[in-house]
Amino acid sequence: MKVLLIGGNGNISWWCAEEAIRRGYEVYELNRGMTRSTRRAVQHDVHEMIADIRDEESVLQALGNETFDVICDFICFNEIQAGQAVRLFAGRCSQYIVISSEAVYRRESRYLPFREDTPQYSGDVGDSYILGKVNVEKVFREAYRENGFPITIVRPGYTYDTIIQMPVGQNCFTAPKKLIKGYPFLMPGDGENLVAPLHSRDFAKAFAGLMGKKETIGEGYHIAAERLITWNEMARDILLALDLDPENILHIPYAEAMKITEFYSGTVNRQHMWHYIFDHTKIKKAVPEWRQEIDFTDGIRETTSWLLADTKRQRINPDYDRKLESIYARYWKGTRNELSDL
Repeated sequence: MKVLLIGGNGNISWWCAEEAIRRGYEVYELNRGMTRSTRRAVQHDVHEMIADIRDEESVLQALGNETFDVICDFICFNEIQAGQAVRLFAGRCSQYIVISSEAVYRRESRYLPFREDTPQYSGDVGDSYILGKVNVEKVFREAYRENGFPITIVRPGYTYDTIIQMPVGQNCFTAPKKLIKGYPFLMPGDGENLVAPLHSRDFAKAFAGLMGKKETIGEGYHIAAERLITWNEMARDILLALDLDPENILHIPYAEAMKITEFYSGTVNRQHMWHYIFDHTKIKKAVPEWRQEIDFTDGIRETTSWLLADTKRQRINPDYDRKLESIYARYWKGTRNELSDL
């Protein structure tokens, strides 16, 4: 099978490329060839195509007359990019797998556990990332209905490998670096909500299992962890993996946590304090051999070991650091693990 990955060496996509290679597929990657010092090295077996996916002319030149059995798009974030993908790749593949997000599901208790047919947010969501993914799905579904564009939609849950996901802060190393310096882990709410962190290596096995299956065209699948843990357990595992005090967690009450908008919208803040519970029936039917193999305790130790082995991998964003300092100034006094102004 001939597979093209748009992206290819990111937090999720590197293991998808690795799994495709392991299965004996011929793997190509299309990306700009940038930011590689902070990521895993591209596999020797990969055929690289260097082009900016947002520059249609450069993509056409890089592709030439190549066609693929499967194209996997990891970097489509809005309806404009989705429309561009339909124009560029219609007729070039038998299956086009696009990465969406489980964040599109509306958070209401009547929808737990989330299923693939759970209602999605609409234009009133107030979050550009979520709305962008909702619109991505709409564009591809319309292309499928009207022109037979061979789309398969995949919605990852919390997926980690080269990043440490934090409920306050982004997915670079800025927030973990604050922890190493002695700052507490910022926890919105009581931290007792269930989350489903899945190592990218486990994700990739389910993802690759969808490749080449005609029955998945026109369908959507979420791929998330089967083993649920609380945010408090997740935080303790992260702190232990960094060789830090597992109890150094600063809980911020719900109402105050909803006011922390330096990194995420109110919708995402609320999601971070909501249960992440998924029905895995559909992905298990499509890929019956798939199961989660890596516990978060073990997986996050792999992640921290990889990040700490080379400082080049530790992406620090000065703007995020300033924002974190502002949040700590509001809610934390020095080394005392307590709220300062509530």
